[in-house]
Amino acid sequence: MPPLAWSQMNGPRVWVEAWSPEYGSSFDLDEDLAASEEEVDAGVEMEDWTPVSPLAIPWPKVAFIDGVTRVDARAFLDHRGAAVPGICGSVGVGSVFSEETASFGPWEVGRATVFTSGATYEARPLTGGISYAARSVPGPNPNDARKGLEAFRAEMEAELARKLAREGFLVIADGALGVREPLEVVGFIKSHHKTYVGPEQEPVVVALAAGQRTPMFAFGEVRPRYSWYLRLAPREGQHPWAGIARCEVSAAISFERARELADLVTFHLPRFASKEFWDSRAPQNLVPIASLERRLWHLLGDRDLIFRRIRSAFVESGGSDV
Repeated sequence: MPPLAWSQMNGPRVWVEAWSPEYGSSFDLDEDLAASEEEVDAGVEMEDWTPVSPLAIPWPKVAFIDGVTRVDARAFLDHRGAAVPGICGSVGVGSVFSEETASFGPWEVGRATVFTSGATYEARPLTGGISYAARSVPGPNPNDARKGLEAFRAEMEAELARKLAREGFLVIADGALGVREPLEVVGFIKSHHKTYVGPEQEPVVVALAAGQRTPMFAFGEVRPRYSWYLRLAPREGQHPWAGIARCEVSAAISFERARELADLVTFHLPRFASKEFWDSRAPQNLVPIASLERRLWHLLGDRDLIFRRIRSAFVESGGSDV
């Protein structure tokens, strides 16, 4: 029996998603997010949409990139007579090289204290050589601090992507594209919180077979991008968007090269699709990305030990243990 089946015994179809609930949903649209707020040009490659089946293309030297974010401790800072919330967080970014064999590439761990309301705090170095950079966000809410930590991670990921792309790698970065330069970096988005196609094009997306893609579309005034949907694995009774990922590249590269990259990743990425018995985010989570995430969590260090060191450092520097 397929791991995610539908039932229509005495009513409408019901699908149970194989993606583990702890990660949210791979397909999470509501009426407010049903369409992208940006103007989308769906006819940039072809006006009449049909599935595209790329021909075999040699696999170049490729670097998969991803990052992880962890809140090590939550804190409050006395700022202008008010207690503002913040976090101490760790970020790990790294890469996996895919050539004749797979191997881990460069990685880096960064740590930061992020306080809200524009406040900053220069934390003293912890024992063991661990230090936290001071960062701030303008918003007042605790969730703004988390967004600031995520922005820190995005900066680190983009810098690593630029470095490897300039070294001649085709970079496949997990998540939305963070590079605007004319570099060969493909953003790989495995969950969908808005749609970039209209009712005329959506039937083409859900009809894709594994290894097929949609025609490219273009959007983004601030960050112009070419994008396309592809299917990584057969549906096997799953909901229509199961196994669908979206990719994007900067429109700073030529249209012809963007189309070549769309064909290349669509042809090759299905062989990297993870399996549900091994990965709770299968099939959209690629095997190199899943392996890299596990390594990065290890490289962040023991959270309980770091938490105790943070508390000691704050108290010794005149703070209070709350």
